Amino acid sequence: MNIQQLKTHQKMLAVILGVAVIATFGASLASAQTPPTTPTKIVGSINVPSLILQQVKTSFTTAAGSAATAQGITNGQVLSGGLRVIQGSVVYAFKVTDGTSVYSVIVDAGNGTVLHVSTGHPLTLGALGIGSPGMGHMGHHMGSGAWKQKSSTTSSSTTGSS
Repeated sequence: MNIQQLKTHQKMLAVILGVAVIATFGASLASAQTPPTTPTKIVGSINVPSLILQQVKTSFTTAAGSAATAQGITNGQVLSGGLRVIQGSVVYAFKVTDGTSVYSVIVDAGNGTVLHVSTGHPLTLGALGIGSPGMGHMGHHMGSGAWKQKSSTTSSSTTGSS
């Protein structure tokens, strides 16, 4: 095809390209208007998070204070903590430091009792559970027996005085 023939068919070529563009654009608009399928929301009569939260009687602040003054920790400061389910119990799990060591402290969310205090570990990123391969929840390998159970007959805390 030479230039003269292209000039002659230029209008026809423009119309064909225009129709193709409009057809493509129209097809994309049609598919954009079709709403995506969303899963059906199921709302049962029993809401597990609500059931758990109804049983939490100890505030985070109170539990953090108990963790900071747990037996074996002097001048403790809470580094982090949160509500967790551990071994089927709703508890607060805290990281507490005395400035040189880090302890994992577990406090009952129902009655505020300190349930467990780990042995102190040197204050390092590994003790905080950051970047240590093979470490379990709260920076301790759960199979190693790192948790020691606090006796229910021992005093609940020591108070730090300034």
